[in-house]
Amino acid sequence: MGTITTTVELPYPVADVFRVATRIGDLPRWMPEVVDAELLDPSLRVGSRVRLKLGPATGGAEITGTVKELAEPFSLVIAGSGGPLKVNVRVLLASLDDATTRITLELDLSAPPFLGFIVKEAERRIDAELPGAMERFRALMDAESG
Repeated sequence: MGTITTTVELPYPVADVFRVATRIGDLPRWMPEVVDAELLDPSLRVGSRVRLKLGPATGGAEITGTVKELAEPFSLVIAGSGGPLKVNVRVLLASLDDATTRITLELDLSAPPFLGFIVKEAERRIDAELPGAMERFRALMDAESG
């Protein structure tokens, strides 16, 4: 289907933002629709497995994914599926200067055409939740540095 994207600038160094953004267990604290997240392998690296339990907008889907890209301190990409639903999550960071980072969150949802209406509704709900998600992420960063 489509890509849902949001970007925000934060007054923190890129390495600090990367450290918080890649803590899989903290994803439910800020990422839209993620109600539980677990790293299934001992460490986060390319090839690590991740389990994401999603919320009501996706019918409570449970996604098993794989870390496809981990380039410290600039990107984390997880791709996975659960039933007919496929999800790609990209967290992309750019250092604007020593103390400012731009974080971009991109989410792709897809399903077979006969379930397209469910994906469209999930995308609508997630898109509406993105501003709050980024504010929750900002609060996590504030708590880390405070």
